[in-house]
Amino acid sequence: MSPHTRTRTGCWTCREAGYKCDEKKPYCGRCTRLKITCKGYGIKFKWKTTTSAPTSTRQSRRNEGRRSVDTKSKSSPIPTIGISSAPAAIETVMETLGINSPQTWTYETTLLPAIDLSVDADLSFGDKRLLNYWTEHLSSLISVTPRQGQLSPFQQHLTFMASYPGALRSTVLSMAANHLALISNNPSLRIHAYRHQRDAIHLLQQLIQEPTETCSDPALATVLMMQISARLFGGEDTEPQVANHLIGAKAMVTRRGGLAAWSASSSAQFLLSLLAYHDILSSVSRGTRPLLEHYSQFTAVEGVSSMQSIATVLHVVARISELQEIARLTRNPTENPSLSALFQTNGSEIEAMLKSLDFTTLSSNGIEATAESNDIRLTAEAYRHAAFIYLYRVWLDIGAPNRTTLHHVQECIACIAQISFESPLATSHTWPLFTAGCEAINDDQRQFVRHRFLDMFHTRKFPSLLRIIRDIEDVWIAKDTEHIVSGEDGMTKVDCIQVILRRRKREVDLA
Repeated sequence: MSPHTRTRTGCWTCREAGYKCDEKKPYCGRCTRLKITCKGYGIKFKWKTTTSAPTSTRQSRRNEGRRSVDTKSKSSPIPTIGISSAPAAIETVMETLGINSPQTWTYETTLLPAIDLSVDADLSFGDKRLLNYWTEHLSSLISVTPRQGQLSPFQQHLTFMASYPGALRSTVLSMAANHLALISNNPSLRIHAYRHQRDAIHLLQQLIQEPTETCSDPALATVLMMQISARLFGGEDTEPQVANHLIGAKAMVTRRGGLAAWSASSSAQFLLSLLAYHDILSSVSRGTRPLLEHYSQFTAVEGVSSMQSIATVLHVVARISELQEIARLTRNPTENPSLSALFQTNGSEIEAMLKSLDFTTLSSNGIEATAESNDIRLTAEAYRHAAFIYLYRVWLDIGAPNRTTLHHVQECIACIAQISFESPLATSHTWPLFTAGCEAINDDQRQFVRHRFLDMFHTRKFPSLLRIIRDIEDVWIAKDTEHIVSGEDGMTKVDCIQVILRRRKREVDLA
């Protein structure tokens, strides 16, 4: 019998478990037979720090003792990927779908606006359509800010960058193909999404080998769009510890000299605000402090002045995430009484900060009182009530059915209910709605939360919204079970974030 040769083209579930895979698409035979999740054949991506000029293993060992501090200080964040099976996988799936070449696919043109095909001569016809779809539709859909008759911040700041060949353009083409595959039910588009994702990673690897390019706006924009893409379109078993592109963004910001060194242009300010928004909300699902201290560099969500009130609340949310680290060190107050006192003091200060915030006026920062400004006010209030729920979980380790928590649950849901799910601002409601929804014990409130997320999904087609519904339902089951077993005292101790980490082995997509 000939020895078994290990394959590198199997699904990730079989490869991680060390089993041979029959490589059936879309789910392999072993996973289907065992009724386990087949993680597919996609890209595995993680960030590591390496030298700007990669060397062979033998040469690296030979020179290990001669490396200087200066060499180590020139390290760059380098993405590494498991795509050795990519060419074979793409060819196999394309043959299965009857696609002869990456450039021969077609789809319903009525889904896309017409474009000037004389531009972007280096792009195929299909890729031009994808780029136009991103520019005209998807770039607005992922924005959390109101339009107010203007272009979305993504359109304003990324359209020009993405018009040139490079990692950013490949990333947005991948996002456009992924989204179109969902709304058109065209499986061939997923192949193109994969191809552009693969190209984006290779191009980003090349880009960050150059010290000056590593610190450029397009490089940071690429990593942030990869982060958004992974959150919106990632699979059920997306591994955040591997695919957390925020780590790469932090390394880029640090290499350039910190957040202050990036605030020269309006595009840079937009990118920093995008980083802050995702970093702070990701810190909630990670249970740790934000990767960066954003402070004065983050004044408004997506750099839009009318969104300053929400940024104000997010700064307080960052403080609560920082409090989590102290909480882990004060499990036994008798061991470190001074640290325990600091924990209580900080918790009281944060509570006072939230109580002092006032978003009752329709007009702020000189903005005329309109329907959109009222929606912003209501959104800021929803964030404030969600922050209260988050604070009491971290500081006092309480949740529903605690009376104080239930008050903020009711107020948060009431604010969101007054805003149309078709409003661009509804895209920003994921975190407050998740936070209040997990603590909801009233059947009507739970029904509203479930229907609200479904409405958001039907108007946006982001798979992350369906994952959120499943996550919240997991929390409801955990809380209801604990209520039966341990009563209200047990129910109030159920931490929604920890439930998802234990059951799903991943973070919650809160941004």
